[in-house]
Amino acid sequence: MIFTFETTLTHNGWVGALIIPEDISEQLESAKIKRVVADLIVSGKEMTLYAGVIKRKGIKYLMLSKANKKALAIEEGNTVNVTMKEDTSKYQAPMTEELEAVLLSDYEAYEIFESLLPGKQRNIIFMIYGIKDSQKRVDVALNAMENLKMGNLNPIRFEKLLPY
Repeated sequence: MIFTFETTLTHNGWVGALIIPEDISEQLESAKIKRVVADLIVSGKEMTLYAGVIKRKGIKYLMLSKANKKALAIEEGNTVNVTMKEDTSKYQAPMTEELEAVLLSDYEAYEIFESLLPGKQRNIIFMIYGIKDSQKRVDVALNAMENLKMGNLNPIRFEKLLPY
């Protein structure tokens, strides 16, 4: 299913919120869709957003971080065109070639990565996805796998073990 709608950027108290219309919200709930890939278009600028569908006080929305708002050059009250569909990828996050290569080359790290809860897997994937330089992605991926092998399973508390 592909959903297309127009919404206004609001906030949920901390970050930007793109409210999902009620009819689409009901369809998402009946189909049990919790993670989506959304293409956002604002004033000619485009972005692909990998997000969870958040529900608070009966309202469903997509979170839009400060960095994403800056990249789109939008602020509260701006209109956003959204086209979204269910994220059916394995990790429900954009796996980079660099992380995939590191996981393929280190079976022990791969096994530990696969044993993590999906949210922790996504934290690691997004940590690496946000890096622009390919070599730095490799370095951070290697560092993350070394942390996992040391027993540090919390991506937020990863130590910098390798020079990068």
